[in-house]
Amino acid sequence: ADIYNYLLKPVDVKEMNRIMIPALRNLEIVKEKRKLEEKLSDSEDENEIIGQSTRVKEVKNLIEKVAESDLTVLITGENGVGKELIAKEIFKRSDRRKENYITISCASLPEDLIERELFGYERGAFLGATSSKKGILEEADGGTVFLDEISAMDLKAQAKVLRVIEYGEFRRVGGNKSRRVDVRFIVSTNRDLKEETEKGKFRKDLYHRLTAFPIEVPPLRDRKDDIPMLANYFLNKIVKDLRREIPVISGDAMKYLMEYSYPGNIRELKNMIERMVILCNDRSIDVEDLPLEIKMKSDTVENKTVIGVGPLKNILEQEIYALDEVEKVVIAMALQKTRWNKQETSKLLGIGRTTLYEKIRKYGLDTK
Repeated sequence: ADIYNYLLKPVDVKEMNRIMIPALRNLEIVKEKRKLEEKLSDSEDENEIIGQSTRVKEVKNLIEKVAESDLTVLITGENGVGKELIAKEIFKRSDRRKENYITISCASLPEDLIERELFGYERGAFLGATSSKKGILEEADGGTVFLDEISAMDLKAQAKVLRVIEYGEFRRVGGNKSRRVDVRFIVSTNRDLKEETEKGKFRKDLYHRLTAFPIEVPPLRDRKDDIPMLANYFLNKIVKDLRREIPVISGDAMKYLMEYSYPGNIRELKNMIERMVILCNDRSIDVEDLPLEIKMKSDTVENKTVIGVGPLKNILEQEIYALDEVEKVVIAMALQKTRWNKQETSKLLGIGRTTLYEKIRKYGLDTK
């Protein structure tokens, strides 16, 4: 403990009070500050994985159960669901949280580079290796390694990873000496590993080792109840970064957000919110601020033929790259849905009637 002050003998009561009272007050301030920091830290931890749906609660429960162990965890799910976030949360709640946490993206590294990065290499192991170098495993000794998209790792590297998981041993590239490390592995994949093993692209022994504790992260379309919470979380975050007044997402706009299927999952929702906040000039984000893909509501797709464009089956099957083509389809579908009521169509699309008339003339929809 630090020395706050001192008293000379004989101790004078008035002098003691003069020193002790400010010291006690200072101690109370320090305690309050620590309490606030702890609360902030707790709330940040709680807010990392946003959502209260049943599926999300199941994931949180699995994290709670496995975090404090040293078990290897396999996180599965589509791109954009937040697998990296789950891995980080497991690390933050583990006994290794004060040690290193290192991520290696298997999909973004060539096969030979993955081995060099993970296991390190000895001098002369390959052309240009003028000195020996530690790998990620040695750097992370005592800590956690997150192997993102492990399905992209080649079979040779997979065998080496399996040896580390089972025995804590490895050799540097070009080396003969066995080295020992104490590392906890968390791995992720967006592919079906069982299918990959059947194709001979993934080792069966590693597959069985990884599936001891799987965590499946649901796609956003399966947890739509969490969309309002996620949307507002991203809204507050981007507004804070931009130092702007927080706009409100209108009820109608939120309905559209709730109905969209989000092929890009949470990452897509986050990007949409950021784009809308930047483009929005009002205090409210309304239907007109939503991207076209959101405005194309699911119930409009029930129509089998779009007047002025053709059969819906053909429209959905063809590859459309031009924005004009997409806009034409959306407007034609909205017109058909409202039975060519221009006022209702403009409301449905979130555009003014004058703009709608211009678009109808532009795409020749008035001649149909």
